[in-house]
Amino acid sequence: MEAREYSSKGLNPHHDIPDALVCSPIADWTTEQVWAYLQEAPPPWGINHDLMINLYRQASGDECHLILDLISPSCGGSRFGCWTCTVVKKDLSMQGFIQTGEEWMQPLNYFRDWLKEVREDPGMRNQIRRNGSEGPGPFNKSARKKTLNLLFETEKKVGRKLISDREILYIQHEWQKEFDLKESAIEIANQYGRDIKKMNNFNLPPGDQEIIDDLIASMELQPELIKNILHLVTKKYASLDIYGAKNNLKIEIAGIIETAALDAQTQDDHDL
Repeated sequence: MEAREYSSKGLNPHHDIPDALVCSPIADWTTEQVWAYLQEAPPPWGINHDLMINLYRQASGDECHLILDLISPSCGGSRFGCWTCTVVKKDLSMQGFIQTGEEWMQPLNYFRDWLKEVREDPGMRNQIRRNGSEGPGPFNKSARKKTLNLLFETEKKVGRKLISDREILYIQHEWQKEFDLKESAIEIANQYGRDIKKMNNFNLPPGDQEIIDDLIASMELQPELIKNILHLVTKKYASLDIYGAKNNLKIEIAGIIETAALDAQTQDDHDL
């Protein structure tokens, strides 16, 4: 901190964010002054410090107390972050909570450990990176579906919503761009009791639907391919008068056809 150049207002530059300044109000305090303040001043969230002390105590799986001298051990080494984080080998904080009575977290810990294990499994990944080079790429479609299924199973076990409807729709949007024409993410969510409306939900008049069905059968087309293209031209781009609509429609149709071709090739390889 002393090596950083202070501004005239007592602020110092952030080491990662350009043009951002950081305020360090206790930079010149001693350890004793910090603890003295914690004992006397109320916390900014409006209650006492017991909640924070208990939080660190549970995460440590042991006792946690205010440090009144430089000899007493601290439990402040407990780590808190995203519960699905796989940067660490084991989430010791979550394990500490489980050991101190929060058994409901056990399914969360199992899911996190499973993510840590499968992220190192080459069989769960595409063999082409997103930049087109060879090597372990993103999770393949089978791995993504398996992960989403396990997440919903975990959600059922803990009785708490772990993923929002909006996030499910975003996952479906990304899957549809890369490999999925069946709105599988939404189907999986609905199987676990989530009421998510399909993005491409529309009905043709009976006569038109019969014609489409006959064409699909005679031309050996994928029903999902036709469904997605019809959704674009009848719903999303019903009017081409909007600026850029024609070009965007062409791009999205090309993407749908490319995804369908890749899906068909994958299925052929699997059949072989």
